[in-house]
Amino acid sequence: MNHPWEEIPLRPDQQMKFSTPAARSQDDLQWKDVWYRLEEGRGSINLASFEERITRTPNNAQAIPQALSLLRKADTQQKGYVTYAEFRDFYNKRLQENSWERGVLTRVALDVQDFSPSPEEEPVYNTWVDLVNYVHITPSPLDFQWHWIVPTDYDRSRLPHSCFYRSELVSPQRLREWLLTTKAADNLPNQAVIKLLEKCQSILTDADANQDGYIEYKEFLRFVSIKTSGYRGSAVLRRGVLGVLPRGERTLETRRYIEEYSCWPPPLFMLLITIAEIITFIIYVVDMQEPIEGNGPCPTYSPLVFNPRRRYEAWRYISYALIHSGWVHLVNNLLVQMVLGVLLEMVHTWRVVVIYVTGVTAGSLAHSLYTPSFFLVGASGGVYAVEYAHLGNLLMNWSEMELPWVQLIVILFIMSLDLGYAVWDTLTNPNTATGHMAHLAGAMTGLLIGVVMLRNLRKENWERYCWWTSLLLFIVLVTCGVLLNIFLPIPEYFPENDWSTISQNREEWMREHG
Repeated sequence: MNHPWEEIPLRPDQQMKFSTPAARSQDDLQWKDVWYRLEEGRGSINLASFEERITRTPNNAQAIPQALSLLRKADTQQKGYVTYAEFRDFYNKRLQENSWERGVLTRVALDVQDFSPSPEEEPVYNTWVDLVNYVHITPSPLDFQWHWIVPTDYDRSRLPHSCFYRSELVSPQRLREWLLTTKAADNLPNQAVIKLLEKCQSILTDADANQDGYIEYKEFLRFVSIKTSGYRGSAVLRRGVLGVLPRGERTLETRRYIEEYSCWPPPLFMLLITIAEIITFIIYVVDMQEPIEGNGPCPTYSPLVFNPRRRYEAWRYISYALIHSGWVHLVNNLLVQMVLGVLLEMVHTWRVVVIYVTGVTAGSLAHSLYTPSFFLVGASGGVYAVEYAHLGNLLMNWSEMELPWVQLIVILFIMSLDLGYAVWDTLTNPNTATGHMAHLAGAMTGLLIGVVMLRNLRKENWERYCWWTSLLLFIVLVTCGVLLNIFLPIPEYFPENDWSTISQNREEWMREHG
């Protein structure tokens, strides 16, 4: 778009003569209007970079060097830059109204590039805007005080939008605060956040290239624009982990830990327990010498299966999780525990082991009391514990979670499916062998022990009450389950003990299925 006076050749000996209303309105521009277009937001015009900021056209080719020459005259002390006060005095006191000098400065000011970000830079720029807005909305003594370098009548809000944000200075402490507490920071690559937090931790010695103690846009852009390593699956996995991690716990150490993981290898415990269940399944497939279907057969002779007639073998209350009845049973459990368990273990490490094992144990204790004559196999107790631990994690960190309502709706939807299937299976098949009580006990354990075990750095008063209530309730329920399985005062409630050897049980099973 051409400005009205661009058709008029400008010479030092020629006064500007405007004829159109639009042109006259440009002549009415105040010196401040011109100033805020020419300067870069820091209260001075840098003469060395002045020409780089102007979009050169055939019409302004003559005006650019003339404007630069005028600004050099305004720089009376030859510092290489023109200050706010120098420009004001030069424009108002040394340049006449309607002079060609004012016309040159006006034309060049309107041709100055607006620093709009490129498409590639735009995501980083938008994140920087969020950071600057956060600093302005939550003022702090750490913030840069602009009156240190600009006069009191200097109005930064009159700067062009992009120039306003690009020229802002942010304290390293404020940057760290923003990275740890805001949702907008999650839009940055994990590696970029790690780099920024590392520099904040060391007072940004390397990042703050100009050594002024504050971060500017160019420095921020240099770190955020790093190329992330790994493939897309790794980024998706890390994003999933951040989704289950409370915002207050997205510290430098946690992000480093997450960054060390890609999709391979996954967290150790979930990997090992999954491999163990697969190997155990294959061993008994070979040993049973029968075609394996989606839902059977089940090697009930195994010393790992929870056998109601061999409850005195206490390890069975846990080891039954390694045995599965059919490939459908196995695949369902493995998929859930790998997807949900990996995310939790990457964040909460060994705590997931406790949740999984206690869920398995609680499942067998409840199953033994509810259906005392039924066998029990499968890792469902542990899987449900991990699944419902997400709910405990969500409730304890609600205000810090990403999209908490969405996560809650997903969890409640899964819960409704589980409950609906359990009710339907029980009503339509009274003799069902599915351990619904083990599922329920695992889910309750995951919810209670998840509240207790999963990390929560910011504990409010109600959360403390919830933590103690969950812990005491879990201890009471598990203690009652153990004591009732040992001393239940109901004659012949449990089947008689089977004292035969494991080999005898196997031979009997083979004869029945031969």
